[in-house]
Amino acid sequence: MTSAATETPRTVAVSEALVRSRAAELIAKGGDARVLVLRAQPRWHGGDLTIDGQRVRVIEGVSQLAILDAYAQQSDDEYLVVLTDRPRADLNDTVLARAYGQRIEEPDEWASVPALFGGAREVSRELRRLDWAATALLDHEPAGGWAPSTDLAVTAEHAIGGLLAHLLDLDSGDLDGVVLLAVLSNGSRSSWAGVDPELQDHLIAWAEGQYGTAAAFALRTTATPGGLVKPLALGLAIDVLWPQPAGDLTEAQVAARTRLLERYVAGRAVTPVQAREIANAAVSAVLRLSRENDPEGRLGVVLDQAEALLRDNLGWPEGAERSGILRPGFTARLRVLGAALDSGTGIEEALAGVLEHREATLGSQDLAPRMAVRLSRWLATPETDAHTLGTDLQRQLADGAWVDAALGVLWSGSSDAEVGAAYGRLIERVRTRRRERDAVAATHLGDTVVMQSVAEALLGGPALGVENILRAVVDPWRAYGGVLLIVLDGMSGAVAIDLAGEVGRSGLVEWVPSATKRRLAAAAALPSMTGISRTSLFCGEVRHGTSATEKSGLAAAFPGARVFHKGELRAPGGAQLADDVATAIADPTVPVVGVVINVIDDATHKNDTSGRPWGIGDLEPLRGLLNAASIAGRTVVLTSDHGHVVERGTAMLPAVAGGDARWRPVSTGPVEEGEVLVTGPRVALDAGQVVVLWRDDARYGAARAGYHGGASLAELTVPVLVYQRSLAQAAPDEWEPAPPQAPAWWNDPVVEAKVNTSTHPGPAKKARKRPAVDKSEPALFELEVAAVASPAPSDDLVGRVLASSVYAAQSRLGGRAASAALIETVLRTLVAHGGRAHQDTVAAAAGMPVTLFGQGLAVVKRVLNVEGYDILSVDSDGVTLRLDVDLLKDQFGLTT
Repeated sequence: MTSAATETPRTVAVSEALVRSRAAELIAKGGDARVLVLRAQPRWHGGDLTIDGQRVRVIEGVSQLAILDAYAQQSDDEYLVVLTDRPRADLNDTVLARAYGQRIEEPDEWASVPALFGGAREVSRELRRLDWAATALLDHEPAGGWAPSTDLAVTAEHAIGGLLAHLLDLDSGDLDGVVLLAVLSNGSRSSWAGVDPELQDHLIAWAEGQYGTAAAFALRTTATPGGLVKPLALGLAIDVLWPQPAGDLTEAQVAARTRLLERYVAGRAVTPVQAREIANAAVSAVLRLSRENDPEGRLGVVLDQAEALLRDNLGWPEGAERSGILRPGFTARLRVLGAALDSGTGIEEALAGVLEHREATLGSQDLAPRMAVRLSRWLATPETDAHTLGTDLQRQLADGAWVDAALGVLWSGSSDAEVGAAYGRLIERVRTRRRERDAVAATHLGDTVVMQSVAEALLGGPALGVENILRAVVDPWRAYGGVLLIVLDGMSGAVAIDLAGEVGRSGLVEWVPSATKRRLAAAAALPSMTGISRTSLFCGEVRHGTSATEKSGLAAAFPGARVFHKGELRAPGGAQLADDVATAIADPTVPVVGVVINVIDDATHKNDTSGRPWGIGDLEPLRGLLNAASIAGRTVVLTSDHGHVVERGTAMLPAVAGGDARWRPVSTGPVEEGEVLVTGPRVALDAGQVVVLWRDDARYGAARAGYHGGASLAELTVPVLVYQRSLAQAAPDEWEPAPPQAPAWWNDPVVEAKVNTSTHPGPAKKARKRPAVDKSEPALFELEVAAVASPAPSDDLVGRVLASSVYAAQSRLGGRAASAALIETVLRTLVAHGGRAHQDTVAAAAGMPVTLFGQGLAVVKRVLNVEGYDILSVDSDGVTLRLDVDLLKDQFGLTT
């Protein structure tokens, strides 16, 4: 029987990491001690070590003699680590005299852990409870060491989180279920597969408690031997297998669940709550990778694998069609939208479903569905009668051009046959209504009076022809720093929509006539060809000519004015503008600078450009021109000479001599269906008359990508856009900064107009005196001045709010800036739209530019948001206003 004194103490095998750590501490302390004796199993297979440039020899101290023999062989430039399981009684003082501290050290791995994390002095209790952690941290210490601890006690979250990140070959230790699903479906998969299975089990268990079910799922499914399916793909399958809300389960869905658990989760049970956690994390991971543009380029593989998993491995292909991430789910939602467009019901809800899908966030995948719904809304708006060509043109610019823009996008709307067919049926309904407008406008082409001022056009007089733009627009603005007149040859109203938005975002402010708060629309001269309409614009009278005629015409209208055409716009290397152009714009003695840019007209004849957005960068040197005008303080008048129609299966009519694709001489035959005979001074042909096509689905002669010269509203309407730099304050009388120009249906569902015939006490407004108009001549163009809606009855919701004592008290908080008219407009518009509307819709109703509306809205919120409650708020998209009607009633005491 062995006595306690001589009993061999219990020893453990030590890791190389521990030996390195303890030896490094000995070297760092310096001093004479160069021997470290550790209580451990005397087994070593690691060979000699080099630590901090010092050679460290590790020996197996199986006996006192073996240790003394190692001492004898120790050189002066090496350190010695002795691993021995001998009790103290077996080792005499000679052995311990050379040992550090003259003792045998117990190999407490935890004692070495704080030193691994700079700044730490101890280990937290939660970390020490993980009996495997110390060895793992020592064994896997990275070359650069662990990240320093910010706490005195190293936490498990910091240490094990860092360990897991290191094993996954990640730079960051900020882990969660979303990150782990993503990285283990990409480059970290192989790193994790190389980790010891026992350590994997420990880390999975810890990650489940620290990061949740999704994290453990990602680690566990990746660790499965032979597992080839990416955990993110499995998570996307789980998203449709355990949907939220659950709904009714099909037999195929239940069977697919069972197969997934058996094949990929080793038969482990998954609760609905756990399944949703995994699914939500998977969806979040995919969306995050999408926002980051999939830096490793592996997301496509994940999506394909998830589709194949549902289809081939789980036997439930219908599941992919229920996904908010996978491509079949997007197609399914588009088909629901197509059916809604046909039936006319559930359209807005179907669009919301489409936009919630991941595919809708990629590229321009959401454009066609949005445009389809916008066109459906437009069809739901009541059509108003137009009695003059002027009304036709103004309606085209304010409404029809937006329809044309949406049609251009929708024309090539979907690669799915079912969805494409639904879009096609919608397009035909839209084109039928548009064609009815063109037919009406064709009957008004004979009204041919030349107007003298914008006021005449806006207040019931003759309309604005392209030949009147100099007199009515350029001349009044010329007194405010001069004018840069930019003519974008062929710019239709649809093109102007895209361009106006970008020009406005560049820092220039758009101005419109105060009477209408809408952009001006001018009528092209006929036939609507460049040599006629553009020449008429520059000369101030209807005539036919060349670029030389245009130069002399503008100079005659404004002495000293200059015009630059295509060949004169080429700038030298490194410059935005040609020297002559830049000099003319900067010269205050040049009253008007005219510039012609032909890019749109050139492109129209060669390519279908209807579905593409036009930006400043597409129309060089437009950007340089706008910059130069802003610096020089010039007003920019951005206009066109005619619009165009696009080739969309047009019927070919026989080509005629002396004509073009959309017009022909009167002598070539009688007027047929779809044509109109126009006679008068605005026809710039020797005969003073011409036959033009008003239908957009016919042409004379060979097909091209686009056409102009005819009498459809898209060809006739010339947009006139006026801009000044943002700091400019002065403007001609009856002009003001433009409110949003988009029609209400562009941003919001159609609201049925309610006619209000009641009166409301209040100060009477003095009627504005209209200038006298000579009615002896027929009017080419008339604009209807928007009527001011009568106040609502005092017993309606908004009326009760404005009459309440709470409102009276709140309005004092807004101070002098609190406009009662603006508050009423905001409330009525939002109430009419069910409590939710685009800010442009509300700003347009208030007749305010967005920049000023934002300031006014802050005051409105201050008045309405009683005690800080969000009665009026801005949605997370930053552009949608929300009115909580129930909270409004409650806070303003209107619940009874």
